[in-house]
Amino acid sequence: MKAIKRIVVCIDFSVYSSEILEYAAGVAERNSAEIVAVNVINKRQIESIKEAINNEQLRTRVLSDFINDQTEKRIKNMDDLFNQWVPKQVSTKIIIKSGVPFEEILRVVDGENADLLVISSKGRTNFEDYMFGTTAEKVFRHCPVPILSLNVKK
Repeated sequence: MKAIKRIVVCIDFSVYSSEILEYAAGVAERNSAEIVAVNVINKRQIESIKEAINNEQLRTRVLSDFINDQTEKRIKNMDDLFNQWVPKQVSTKIIIKSGVPFEEILRVVDGENADLLVISSKGRTNFEDYMFGTTAEKVFRHCPVPILSLNVKK
């Protein structure tokens, strides 16, 4: 079995995120591994803004501001989660991406040379997820490394 040195953890800031991170932190601590937490600004949000603004110059500025603001907020939220759930001796890294969530998660897994991916089987769901499949299901089908999927009950 390959040693676990880098764990990518998917954090969507749902009610399950703290338990997912806590569990991954335990695995990381026992294996002296690094946690790389990833969060994705969904392309659907970006497309909604694009559709709402007709002026190209204004659209570009609003999108840039939106992505920057969201990135800052998400980094702060991730730091707060780390401070609460990850032991100080565990090395951490935060990655905020924008795009199609499952595609961006897989890019991070590949780009960070992950040994393990930790993801919740639940998250922020809506009718579209019900009809077309969740991010987790898409990741399960395409992930090149072992996946630890947690079914957290709330």
